[in-house]
Amino acid sequence: MRKLTTSLALAISLLAAAGCGSTIDGVAAPGEIDVRQLDIGQYPTDPVSEFSEYSYSFQSGRALAAMRLADHVVLGEDVDPKFTFGSFQAITSDTPLVMSKAVHPALEENRILFGFATGNSDIQEFSSMALAPGDEALADIMRVRKPTYFGLTVMQFPDAATAERAATGIEQLDFDVAPDQNIRVAVPDYAGAHAHWRPGVASMVATLAHGSYVLNVQVGVPEPEENTLTELIKKVFDAELPRLDKLPALSPVDVVKLPNDPNQVLERALNPKQLAGPDLNNFASFGLQGFLQTRRDLLNMRDLYTKVGADRFGTSWDSYIIRTRDDDAAKELLEGTFVGDAFQVADAPSNIPTSKCVENKDPKGSIKRFACAVQYRRYVAHVQSHQLSDAQQRAAAQYAVLANSQ
Repeated sequence: MRKLTTSLALAISLLAAAGCGSTIDGVAAPGEIDVRQLDIGQYPTDPVSEFSEYSYSFQSGRALAAMRLADHVVLGEDVDPKFTFGSFQAITSDTPLVMSKAVHPALEENRILFGFATGNSDIQEFSSMALAPGDEALADIMRVRKPTYFGLTVMQFPDAATAERAATGIEQLDFDVAPDQNIRVAVPDYAGAHAHWRPGVASMVATLAHGSYVLNVQVGVPEPEENTLTELIKKVFDAELPRLDKLPALSPVDVVKLPNDPNQVLERALNPKQLAGPDLNNFASFGLQGFLQTRRDLLNMRDLYTKVGADRFGTSWDSYIIRTRDDDAAKELLEGTFVGDAFQVADAPSNIPTSKCVENKDPKGSIKRFACAVQYRRYVAHVQSHQLSDAQQRAAAQYAVLANSQ
């Protein structure tokens, strides 16, 4: 058990009850608003370390290791600009759903530690993740759409020898699902890759051990052309391996010792659930690459994030927070947030000049009807709700958390 610590730049006092009966910590520093006067509804305004502690465990460490790995896994556009749609899945068990049940024995026997999977397609309605469990009927329905896609699963094992055994085992078990129909193929420039396909079917699978990592790639193209399939696999390997070379492998002990929220980004995020356990969907910290893996709808913000030096991102229960280079960069990011035809300006929270709210007019978008953003020093945070008043209260509470966590 470890109590997360917060450096306090403001004098903390427990004063002023809000109308709902809760309290807001903190007093205003010179030039800053008094957060005690904000309408925060019933939302908490303390940093997460004030009400929750992180317990080190192998299972929690697996989730943190998957977040770490996500920052070193390619996005679709890193392989080809046409791969603009995608999804992700963390691997934190010995029998991940993203891998076919047929290959689970190879994962268990070789003691898989953790992993991260990314699915990428040129068609929004297609998901390569749906093909992973080996449901041929579903696969046939998906292939009718004639997508070009790749699904990449990166897994880490205890050492290089174990990873090689796992890769060989995955290939053999998958091949043996239909040994009378599958044939083995070679991947250009990757003699160590194990690959096979079923002639006449426009997909192919390849597995490659790389140090302590194993890469499993499934690709598909509109027509069953062997060379086109192997070339796509090669492109995925070419894009992914240099990223993995920058990520030292972890031992099982290292996994347990991984810190939760090492950059204290989530410490500054609104946390209405008051839970601090790692969760890739609800309480997670990433760099830019990992964040975009989980928020594909924000890929159009990539250039702006890079321009303002955004280096850490936190997802916290239906909101997220971004750390930029400095205060001026954060202001620029706030101005560039919620821009486009899908958004209509809505009333921002009163008394917070560095804030903005919008109504989302795109029914297919991932953002709820109302969304607000607030900027405090070098941080920008986003909240959302189906009601404007609730979004405004969330934004006010988020601003207070940012002020109280300094």
